[in-house]
Amino acid sequence: MTSRFVIYFALLSVVGYFYECLAMTIWAGKWENRGFLFGPAIPIYGAGATIGTILFTYFYTSYSYMSVFLISMAASAILEYVVHYVLEKTFHAYWWDYSMAPLNINGRICLPASIGFGIAGLIIIYVINPYIMPKLMAMNDETAQLLALISVALMSADLTASVSVISNFIKRVENTENSINEQMDSFVGSFLDESKAVGNRFYSAMDKIGEKKRKYVDYRFERIAESYGDMYAHVISGIKGFRGNRYSARLNEVLSKVKRKIKRTKE
Repeated sequence: MTSRFVIYFALLSVVGYFYECLAMTIWAGKWENRGFLFGPAIPIYGAGATIGTILFTYFYTSYSYMSVFLISMAASAILEYVVHYVLEKTFHAYWWDYSMAPLNINGRICLPASIGFGIAGLIIIYVINPYIMPKLMAMNDETAQLLALISVALMSADLTASVSVISNFIKRVENTENSINEQMDSFVGSFLDESKAVGNRFYSAMDKIGEKKRKYVDYRFERIAESYGDMYAHVISGIKGFRGNRYSARLNEVLSKVKRKIKRTKE
């Protein structure tokens, strides 16, 4: 039975990816990359669908349309809030932001999205599960175990690779920022020592240094953005923004450069 629920989790993670992309494309009026992984899967959907299916199959077997809707709505809000919080604390990044939506809580959840997930719960329990579950239950144990192992291997590899890319991006931006600051502190310190008696030319020189620094900084961070190929840029572009980190402003700047790079590529 566990193997079948693992397969179910993987399938609904893929279904959730396309649901999310479609919903956000309709909302924004343009295609939006969604999700955390390289592949077309959003595990939070698989987790929510699996939890709901287990709940309504084994624990709460006498249910109505309204109870499915309300429980799905409440459970999805809790799951979405917790996942958003954990991701933000782990990476200082967020993949969705409901700050502009009505009745939101810290931009992590909002009433319209929760209602949408309540409706999704109805679709899963009354439309998707009657079609998928009989096929999974009819599957022989060897096939189910093999497919479950493949699902776990693929999603684990994808998760590991995605976390590695995101962590590498954050570390590169932070290290570059620190390196630039150290170089400029050293250079400006030496320049000040040598230029105390120069007079007005000193201020003119400082303006030129400031301008050169801005160009140099832009060049360094532009190179970081350009160094990510389409696949890596796809993962990074799924991030909505960074906050809560002393480097958040710089990370958001480079993230914008990556997204502009993707836009140029599409055009």
